[in-house]
Amino acid sequence: MPHHRLLATAAGISVVAASLTGAVTAQNDDRPLGPPDATPNPVALEVPAGDGTAVRLTTELGDVVIALFNESAPVAAENFLNLAESGYYDGVGFHRAVPGFVLQGGDPDGTGMGGPGYTISDEEVVGQYGRGIVAMARSQAPDSQGSQFFVVLDDEAEAALEAFRTYTIFGRVVEGMDVVDAIVEAREPSDQIPDPVRILSTSVEQVELPPEPSPAPPSAAELAADELAALLPDEAAGYQLQKVAFTLEEVGGQLDRDIVAELQAIAQSNGADAQLLSVAQASAGDDEGFVSLAGASIPGVPGEQVQDAMIRLLLPTDESTAIEPVTIADREVTRVDLVPDPAPGDSAYVVSSGDAVWFIVTTVEDVSEIVAALP
Repeated sequence: MPHHRLLATAAGISVVAASLTGAVTAQNDDRPLGPPDATPNPVALEVPAGDGTAVRLTTELGDVVIALFNESAPVAAENFLNLAESGYYDGVGFHRAVPGFVLQGGDPDGTGMGGPGYTISDEEVVGQYGRGIVAMARSQAPDSQGSQFFVVLDDEAEAALEAFRTYTIFGRVVEGMDVVDAIVEAREPSDQIPDPVRILSTSVEQVELPPEPSPAPPSAAELAADELAALLPDEAAGYQLQKVAFTLEEVGGQLDRDIVAELQAIAQSNGADAQLLSVAQASAGDDEGFVSLAGASIPGVPGEQVQDAMIRLLLPTDESTAIEPVTIADREVTRVDLVPDPAPGDSAYVVSSGDAVWFIVTTVEDVSEIVAALP
């Protein structure tokens, strides 16, 4: 999206999570592989569950046993099992290692772009991305999972992965997390490790699943962020939008301290809690253009009171760019030009409504329909 950094404060998180894998492409392989017969659960289970089926990965540094959640993620679990039983993973390396985040493998090409020649259906994510969880890697496109998977290395990775919550959790390491750690330590961190630690063979066995930890109830900040994201439209200008929400805690380290202090003072004057500040984004794009909508809110604080601070916080404005009021779709809108002499996509349209302030950045020339769709 040229010339704009809408939600630049959250960019670090989104880039980390979104880069788990590139688009899955076909791989040249003579083995008869195909998508699994399983279908997604019509109603998601509350916690991950399986019948004890597990896959043992024998690697160059030792064995890793992954218990499959074939009851809560039947499609991804059956797919992984089928690939393992076919020998697909034999000789495949762990091509990506990010200490404290994930170890990723399952790509015969070792580039982050390879796959089995097919993709599988998305499923509801059941569970949390804690240490030892195994999940499917994917691109940002729907139904783009293939053979690549990752192991979560640290509970601290939860926030970045949870912000997107699109990576299907299909298993847990029940033996060999020390081996997983050794694989990470054996190579220099990289998205394309040139000489990866490889899987030598796979086998299927039965294990006793340990009890799953009870999910922590959502915090007030998480609930506020989810409520804000729910207000964003699902569709705009013909695009089906993908949503993501962030709490202040998740993005706080990337925010301008002076503006945060200003927002805290505004919240205090309204008797509100600045820790409930949340930002939600919905976006989509293709070769012809893009639409990016975002909202920011401190519950209990009128949006117009935080609008100027949020503009400074989220948009790359300076004295050479114009900020002016306009009327669009019978609503008062502030147009913020992100660069001098802007073209479509180089301006943001800011609308305050209730407790929220909304931002639109798009290549669509007539934004009236999008403005009218905002709450």
